[in-house]
Amino acid sequence: MPPNIIYRHATEQDVPAITAFVDYWLTGGGLPDKTPGAVHDAFVPPGRHLKFVTKYNTILALHESFIVGWAVTTNKHVLIHLLVAGNYRHRGIGSQLLKSLAPETIRSKTDQSSGDPAQFYLDHDFEPAGIPLQGKRKNIQIFSKMDRPEI
Repeated sequence: MPPNIIYRHATEQDVPAITAFVDYWLTGGGLPDKTPGAVHDAFVPPGRHLKFVTKYNTILALHESFIVGWAVTTNKHVLIHLLVAGNYRHRGIGSQLLKSLAPETIRSKTDQSSGDPAQFYLDHDFEPAGIPLQGKRKNIQIFSKMDRPEI
């Protein structure tokens, strides 16, 4: 894990920075520079970020005051977003965000430009919930926490 990563709950004051972070990583901002992990995938409107911060559980990962990770769970403990900056991936940040939020269920797009994150969730003791793919494009897989017997 990179040194000096701070994890904290997002506030309304963070919405502009969250919007800029998500827009950069999901709308191709890093593609011209060939930044690892930069994709052209989706757009999340700024108003939705305000809802995430005020009504849901939103956690940020910060390095030197810059957002390098972001995750959101609903009030029903469903993970709906988890994003780590491409140049900070594979350093445990996504794992820590997931651990901090402790979701019971995960909604994950299977057709993300950066790849299918299913293996990441499988590696963290989640399993496909056994229901058909969700969403208009049938591209959202539901994962649930594996039941592990007590030892």
